[in-house]
Amino acid sequence: MRNSIVLCLLALIGLLLFTACDEKTYDLDDQAQDSITALHVDHSFFKDEQGRYFFLHGTNVSGSTKFPATDDPISYVGKPFPLEEADKNFKILRDMGFNGLRLLTTWEAVEPYASGEYDLDYLDYFEQIVAKANEYGIYVFIDMHQDFFSRWHCLYYNDGSGKPGIAPASIDSTQPPLNDIVRGDGAPRWVLDLTLPEKNVYSDQWGLPRHMVADPRNTGDLLPLFWGINTFLSTDVGRSFATFFAGADVYPNYYVDGKNIQDYLQDSYANAWLQIVQRVKDYPNVIGYDIINEPLGLYISFTLYALLYREAKADPAGTLTQQQVEDCVDLALAEPLRRGLPLNIVNEWREILLNDAALPRTPAEFEEAGLPLDAADNDPHKPDILAALALNANFNRNYLQPFFAKVGAAIQQEDPEAIVIVESSLGMSDEEGLFGALITPMLAPAGINQLAFAPHFYTDVYSVLGLAPNPDPRDFTIDEIQLRDYTVGILDAISLSAFSLGNPPVILGEFGTYFNLGGVEKAEATDYIVPAYIIDNYYDVLEENLVHRTIWTYSPENTPDYGDGWNKEDFSILGPNMQPRATDAYVRVTPRFTSGRLVSYKYNSPLGYYEPKPGVPTPIKEFTMTMEGLETSAPTEVTVPASKYPDGFYVYVSDGRCTYDPVRQILYWYPSDDDPNVQHTMRIRPPWADYGDSEWNYFFNGEQMLEGNR
Repeated sequence: MRNSIVLCLLALIGLLLFTACDEKTYDLDDQAQDSITALHVDHSFFKDEQGRYFFLHGTNVSGSTKFPATDDPISYVGKPFPLEEADKNFKILRDMGFNGLRLLTTWEAVEPYASGEYDLDYLDYFEQIVAKANEYGIYVFIDMHQDFFSRWHCLYYNDGSGKPGIAPASIDSTQPPLNDIVRGDGAPRWVLDLTLPEKNVYSDQWGLPRHMVADPRNTGDLLPLFWGINTFLSTDVGRSFATFFAGADVYPNYYVDGKNIQDYLQDSYANAWLQIVQRVKDYPNVIGYDIINEPLGLYISFTLYALLYREAKADPAGTLTQQQVEDCVDLALAEPLRRGLPLNIVNEWREILLNDAALPRTPAEFEEAGLPLDAADNDPHKPDILAALALNANFNRNYLQPFFAKVGAAIQQEDPEAIVIVESSLGMSDEEGLFGALITPMLAPAGINQLAFAPHFYTDVYSVLGLAPNPDPRDFTIDEIQLRDYTVGILDAISLSAFSLGNPPVILGEFGTYFNLGGVEKAEATDYIVPAYIIDNYYDVLEENLVHRTIWTYSPENTPDYGDGWNKEDFSILGPNMQPRATDAYVRVTPRFTSGRLVSYKYNSPLGYYEPKPGVPTPIKEFTMTMEGLETSAPTEVTVPASKYPDGFYVYVSDGRCTYDPVRQILYWYPSDDDPNVQHTMRIRPPWADYGDSEWNYFFNGEQMLEGNR
């Protein structure tokens, strides 16, 4: 009874505030400012300080943050966009209806040249970007991004376009021009100097194909393949990840400044994180910290090298036969095959490893690969072979989980209210085990008091798994893509939250598709209709299951030739000349805050399939929402992008009152029925012909408001 009285009083206060608004004494600017408060985790939900449920509808910003603004000196100031262009970009993002961002940074951006030496100009810049997002009422969660560990894992190649070369000046001028590059992002070069100690990472030949370099230690081992496949098949990449996550086991004798290499690198990484946290922790729009993007969890090539090393050590001559090499390749691929990697992919990778990879066969080749056969047992760079072989068994539980606990604890010591956001590794499922048994998935990291889970899911994107650095884009007809159902894939991607993490809130941190499907010219000529349908298919599932999400990606640097600027990926919802693309798919009416628990919502995009009904309008751009109970007097907020309703929109609510902020494009709803068993409903529709549907409560068109039935 006491709670009921309190809710009645709070509802009355809300109505008085609304009345004040009608009398022009209540400022919507004040309401917008009051709406941005710190979020916290409550069971499986995000809630604000006013007791409302927060729902995240956002995008990644941005793909172009994967590489620096300048190389000499290395600086990421201006990524994702220059500060002087921040207002323009945040207005675009707000007008698209996004209420949050997954804001990218990288280890190299914070600590480019040496452990403990931080780029203060970049940290100043990054804080100002977070502050600017706060001004626009946009939440952020910060992601320390990486893809195959570092941009210094790279390979120059010829893309066949005839463009001038870009490779180092040391290249033989008689060779074909190497005019493009496949590369990673994340860790700075000084880290590779530690994870690949026999390599000359500072060589002016670094990144050249191995056949163009006399000493293989002057370049890396990447193959001219799609970057994602190099993640699994590059030993250099595998060694870097293994040293970072499992160095205490794999390199037990390797110490730097009195610390095992694993602790040295992880402490440096955590301290880089703390530079970010110290700058942004007091901004209320900071949701939390995504510890690391897509860490590697499947060590095919590193395992293979360990197997080859073991075979060579057992042979007095230290030289392997072709059959021994093939047997080791098959053994290295047996575990991923058992865990579900399709046989055709296993066979494709087998051919790549046997025909293209420079697998060591002689003592000299093992030494060049950093695995000298005559190394002493206490040699700091000699790997523990059994530990290397064990990396593919329970990696997430054994290595990723304690890493999250360590870095998360450091962050929460600096920011006790921080939400620590974790991902599963890039590899095989944690939930399969061996025939359903011996399942050892990652658990919630110990000591983390606020946790969220942010997995990724992509489908209908890549045509092949890596026979070229940039494979030709897939091509679809509208009929084959329009009605695809991504439910199984998305639910599988998010399932670890309930399976073993304690059911924290889930954000689908990345999803999306290429915008050059069928080729750039065809995609543009068809107004990106195929990518639009693919993205709409994602949102159908995300809405039905109430999943928080940040689409990949928003890149102001997108161009027709280079896409988002990194490995020619072209995922950006913002196209060339900063023109939004396929907006019917992702510019949607969405809940932002709800004063009761969100039960369901649905936005009928123009891309949906609707059965015709005689005498009833097709419900395109109609929005419906149901929430249960009333836990606070603070308003429910629904983002209603003006671009969806150029002629205004009607609002129907089960109870209470509404007002609309046309600048921020937010509909405020003050429900009045405080019965905890009541379900409150809202419906929004464009001004189609009446069809007897005239019992609306409000009509809004810009600053115009009409009241109907109440």
